[in-house]
Amino acid sequence: MKLSDVSKVLSFASFRPDPDDGSFSWKKRFTKRKSLLLNLSRDGVAWRAVSREGALTESGFIQGPLKDVLQEMSDEFSAMTDNGWCAVSVNQRYVITLEKNLTRKDLTNDVLRVTPRSVLGAKAERGKRYSLAHNPESNTSALLSVDEEYIKEIEGLFKASGLKLGRICCGVFAMLDETLNQIQLATKEYKDENAKDSLGGILSVISCNGSVCILKSEKEKWTELRSRVALFTEDDIAPLEKILLPMVNDLREGDRIILNACEEGKQVRKLLRGMAPSIKINDISRSAAIWNLMSKY
Repeated sequence: MKLSDVSKVLSFASFRPDPDDGSFSWKKRFTKRKSLLLNLSRDGVAWRAVSREGALTESGFIQGPLKDVLQEMSDEFSAMTDNGWCAVSVNQRYVITLEKNLTRKDLTNDVLRVTPRSVLGAKAERGKRYSLAHNPESNTSALLSVDEEYIKEIEGLFKASGLKLGRICCGVFAMLDETLNQIQLATKEYKDENAKDSLGGILSVISCNGSVCILKSEKEKWTELRSRVALFTEDDIAPLEKILLPMVNDLREGDRIILNACEEGKQVRKLLRGMAPSIKINDISRSAAIWNLMSKY
């Protein structure tokens, strides 16, 4: 046995998951390792470094296409990591839809990556990668689809820049999944305390750097979903108001809005309060929302 192997056993390093093992959370894969998180959008690339202690540190944003950003920043990005490991969130070229009656086999998401047709049936398209979030109370599911060509393009650009990809995700979909999990827990608590009362409708508004996913539910059934990429900016929030208006107008007394947003959260919350002054808004947004999700899960 080599001395380096003995050192790994004594320090417990040999029991840590490999950085490219996607079956573990990012936090577990990069214990005592520096890594870098990037969010890709139409305008440019936002990034956030993660220290060896797992804390979010340096951050920045660079305008321009990914290829140009990596050519300019590859050395700096590499220096922020141990061995060049990065996680990427795509904020463009994806679609989120509401589907019914999809199979719910065990490990569906694992099967989905390899044989999507076995889960999606005729809905599966060649050249797409998918992820799912199921409603445990009904037969509906939120389905994320991303062009495989886009994923391969990203992988190729990072490899050419000497960087390694440990994960590619979609920020809006990750925040949607987090929101649904919180709603599920809150609903269970509500039922335990108010067994005879009916839970009202919920409008979930997920916003990540101008891209949005809006999900409407009634008595725990998902009834409508709208998803738009790069819909609005800080200077022009009118497109968001336009897409929200018919869904907000359908809300009744006792319904509520759940907001989960990135840096633009205050702006979106102000818009919602102006549109629905009598509707309760539960804001579950967190500081550095997308970065926290990427670095811990």
